[in-house]
Amino acid sequence: MPNSSRQRGDYFERRTRAALEADGWLVVRSAGSLGVADLVALKDGYTPRLVSCKLTHYLPPKQRRELIAAAELAGALGILAWSEKPGWVGLEQLSRHGGTHLPMLHMPPHKRVPRKPVPDGLYPAGEQLTIPMD
Repeated sequence: MPNSSRQRGDYFERRTRAALEADGWLVVRSAGSLGVADLVALKDGYTPRLVSCKLTHYLPPKQRRELIAAAELAGALGILAWSEKPGWVGLEQLSRHGGTHLPMLHMPPHKRVPRKPVPDGLYPAGEQLTIPMD
């Protein structure tokens, strides 16, 4: 179990990604980007989601406004995800007029999988992807 605040936050982001993927979402994690969203979630037939992950149900007002603005610009929903209780992710859809709680997601059991070398710079599903720009 991670011990520093940063490690706990990173762990929670990965567990939130796993919970969304278990619910049928394609999720891209922007680890270390320090941008407005930690995760981008896509699912056929649903509005895309920009997800900010926090250990507590608190998103500072400036970050809340930035997430809402970015989501509006992208035609997405701004979502706050937090650690509701052990094994569950709380979700709130944010808007300029407040927030709406969404159904919680259960985190699937954690599986520690050893990393294997990946040839040619390609990454398996769910891993960070770098796209070369010409």
